[in-house]
Amino acid sequence: MYTSSDVSAEAKPKGTNLGSGGLALAFAKLFFLIAGYAISIVLTRLVPPEVFGLYGVVSMVIAVPNMVLIQTVLFTVSRPMAAEITRGLGSYRLLRLRGFRLAATLGGLVSLTFLLGADLLANSLLRDPDLVGPLRMVAAIPVIYALYAVNIGTLNATRRFGMQATLDIVMAASKSGLIIGAAAIGLGLAEILGGFTLAATVALALSVILTRIARPPGVDEAPKPAKIEGMGGLAGSLLIFTAVVNLLLAVDLLILKRFVITPADEAAVGFYTSANLVARVPYSLMNAVSLMMFPLVATLHALEDAPRLRRYVAETAKVSALLLALMSGVAAAASGEIQRLLFPAAYGAVADELRLMVWGFSGYSFAVTCAWILNSTARSRIAVLLVVIPLLVVAIAASLLVPGGSTMGAATAVAIAGGAAVLGSLAALHRLFRAHLQPLFIVKVAAAVALVEVIGRAWSAQGKIAILAKLAALAIAFVAVILGTRAVTIAEIKELRRARAE
Repeated sequence: MYTSSDVSAEAKPKGTNLGSGGLALAFAKLFFLIAGYAISIVLTRLVPPEVFGLYGVVSMVIAVPNMVLIQTVLFTVSRPMAAEITRGLGSYRLLRLRGFRLAATLGGLVSLTFLLGADLLANSLLRDPDLVGPLRMVAAIPVIYALYAVNIGTLNATRRFGMQATLDIVMAASKSGLIIGAAAIGLGLAEILGGFTLAATVALALSVILTRIARPPGVDEAPKPAKIEGMGGLAGSLLIFTAVVNLLLAVDLLILKRFVITPADEAAVGFYTSANLVARVPYSLMNAVSLMMFPLVATLHALEDAPRLRRYVAETAKVSALLLALMSGVAAAASGEIQRLLFPAAYGAVADELRLMVWGFSGYSFAVTCAWILNSTARSRIAVLLVVIPLLVVAIAASLLVPGGSTMGAATAVAIAGGAAVLGSLAALHRLFRAHLQPLFIVKVAAAVALVEVIGRAWSAQGKIAILAKLAALAIAFVAVILGTRAVTIAEIKELRRARAE
């Protein structure tokens, strides 16, 4: 286990406690998810399924470049800054300046593309001319997000996870409030999406304030490193990687939208969008693991501490697999109840799709977590390959299955691609780090999932209280099997809670 005792206290920046930082980021991600689902849950009650489907499609289209930019810029700034954190961050100002130049260039190009190319995107890609206005409304977000990511990357590298979490919370709260407010007063789709643009602007302004407050002391007096890692190569590899990752998350919905023919198909896209959002919960929550893991693994790699890096990678894989199995097992076993709990009754039509999709997206999540490990140890080409494989699988499978199977075809494609993602990830971890999941551990987790599935099929809950009780019971059953079989021990949990960053 990697602990704070591995480096000197003088080298350790303020606020680096991994336990408290992890809790802050986890809470922020949970809040972000809750706020995001609040938007969806309320919108399904304020607008027709067809409009909700269009909202989901535009949100997904803008999310791809947004997430590519924010993740590329964030980690391009965070990785070199984290790697030299024990040397006093003499390049702090230069790295931030380079980051802002990169953000303005990439973000500006993407925003200009959306502004000028809205007609082409709406008519050719999405086959819906009514989406021109909504696409232009969100055109400014990419450049805002890119600049915001420089500040997030700075806070991440200097282990100010609490402030990073604060920004997530502010973004989520303002976005949900503005979007729901616009829908509640009867504004159109473009104006509803405009709430997202305004929320991004608010978050950027706050990030400027927080990074000034969190500026590490002594950075001006710290010795300048003899060589500063260039951003060009790292940014290029991360740009490709994050583009593939976010296309992986979006391609099933985009392919489904291309085959819309009738009004009933439009409604089906809205129903599928709701299941897609629920299925991505495990993936979204696991992002907190990647955000904490990246600077820690980068530092270990820079220190050339291979044994400790191997142990850390193995522990990360084990914890990730366990958490994903818990969330996916419960969601799959109660898919129908979850749809009824969150959305109007008509959205229960995609309960079977949700059962498949939640496992598929969890497979994506495991692969992306493993890929970030590779990125942080300068193995970016292999990281890209790790996510390209499921992207190709889901694109081919969805193209073949959606025309005849509609939403079920798309969900099946996601499940198949998720399985391919897990197999590729396990092979990469074993090959590159000699880190792997013990076969007995996998058997124990499978037993827990099987018990949850049996209980879920035997128990049909009606009413919100009964559904919540069922979800809690399924989670307890899973945890009981894990603890009872000692797949994870209490001692291991306590050790993970004591973990600290450098």
